[in-house]
Amino acid sequence: MTPVSITLPDHRKPIEVAGDGFEAVLEELGTHDAFTAALATLAGKEGFERFDKYDQYEGNGSEGWGQKVLETFLREGPDAAEDFVAETIARSAEDYYDANMASQKGIKRVVAAIAKGLTKAFPDEDLDDLLDAAGDMVRGRMAEALEAADTSKPLDGIASSIRVIVGFMPGQEDGIPNVEDESIQGADKSIHPEYVVPERLLAAYLSFVNVPKDELLAAWTELAVDPVNPLRLAHDTDYDFERRVERAGQWAAFDWPTDPERPRLQTPEQILEVMENAGYCSVPTLAFRVPLKDFLTRDWDAPLLLAAGPRGRVGDLGLHNFIHGGGHTLANTEAVTLPAGRGGFISTETTAYGYASVYDMMKSYLDVDFSDGPKQEAAPEEPAHSPAPAM
Repeated sequence: MTPVSITLPDHRKPIEVAGDGFEAVLEELGTHDAFTAALATLAGKEGFERFDKYDQYEGNGSEGWGQKVLETFLREGPDAAEDFVAETIARSAEDYYDANMASQKGIKRVVAAIAKGLTKAFPDEDLDDLLDAAGDMVRGRMAEALEAADTSKPLDGIASSIRVIVGFMPGQEDGIPNVEDESIQGADKSIHPEYVVPERLLAAYLSFVNVPKDELLAAWTELAVDPVNPLRLAHDTDYDFERRVERAGQWAAFDWPTDPERPRLQTPEQILEVMENAGYCSVPTLAFRVPLKDFLTRDWDAPLLLAAGPRGRVGDLGLHNFIHGGGHTLANTEAVTLPAGRGGFISTETTAYGYASVYDMMKSYLDVDFSDGPKQEAAPEEPAHSPAPAM
């Protein structure tokens, strides 16, 4: 093995390494404690970040990318979202070295010092080859040092300007909302008040807007449509009337919970307007827009409190068809409390027909303020009782 002595710039004590050929020497030098310490010092002065929040190239400057991050987070969790961010916008330490360090005087001196030591030990080798080999080794080891010194996290790379549209689906809070196979149903593929079928998702919508049954039915009657006491219309066939009578029986038994302590999000008349204008295959939806990074990093074990944003709105609320497009929603101005956890939320714009893409709206009207609500304290466990002694 050939011994090699290399003295780095501003270092008095040389690094002693050996190897069978200059490639082996470079390999040993690259892992030597004194050499890695010198590179770590240089890396620490650079402030390199793999996830740079000020970098606005395609990736963390894209709202479409942000919607994909949100979808990954809601479907797969925070670790998967961080992996997605890392895979799509992480900056290369090698590229940073090439652009910012390779031409620095200090780096050139390090490479020259290594080549000088190699030339003395291997005088028959071409100097340019030694310089190239030394430069490649320094580049690779310096990239490792930059990454080791980097304290940034994937979510740091999300620019504060990135906002995303979130959909909350009443009635689907227990998991990932199904916008393809579950929807409010109606006769003849219509959810017009005259045809809508009372079922689970409709109950969830009516409970969410917090309007009691008697008030909705009273407003319905004003439209000359009484869902509980149907009249046979002139154009009705026997089949049509039989189905109306069947739905009347369903409506008579149908009800949903309301809470007088919660604000009403819509009036009975607004509910009927939504049903009259929304299309078939629609689902209850509260759509709102938030800064992506703040939304991802909130406390998901706490309820989500939504309040009016700069436009005075707390999102849009109604029925939306994510499969075929269409729907009908109205501006909501009341504060809303949504349950803890990721269940019930979707990234609207990664569906077939996203909210903003269907209505061609100014997205800023969906902006809301949000905060974490108080967590529910778990009920104290009852102490275990020891068996009574035998008598």
